[in-house]
Amino acid sequence: MARKYTKVESLIAIVRERKARGETNKEIGESLGLSKKQIKELVRRQNRKERMIAAGYIPRPKGRPRKRAESEEAKRNNEIAQLRMTVELLRNFLSEVGRR
Repeated sequence: MARKYTKVESLIAIVRERKARGETNKEIGESLGLSKKQIKELVRRQNRKERMIAAGYIPRPKGRPRKRAESEEAKRNNEIAQLRMTVELLRNFLSEVGRR
């Protein structure tokens, strides 16, 4: 049986709003197509994150850090260096075959 994956983190605003209105986890879950346990765990995780942030923890994204984005100047310098190497290779090739 195929598993149904849902990004429940994107539903936290809806869940919080409906919890404030007094709806139960079961009612919220049924309307969103999730189980009561999924809603309960989502709320628990979000409450834990808020407590940690209030205590001074700075959340960081999980996984391997992204490569630092290059500035426009660095990109241009890299392109110039690559073009110079290409020109040098072509000159060496032409000198080897005796055309220059």
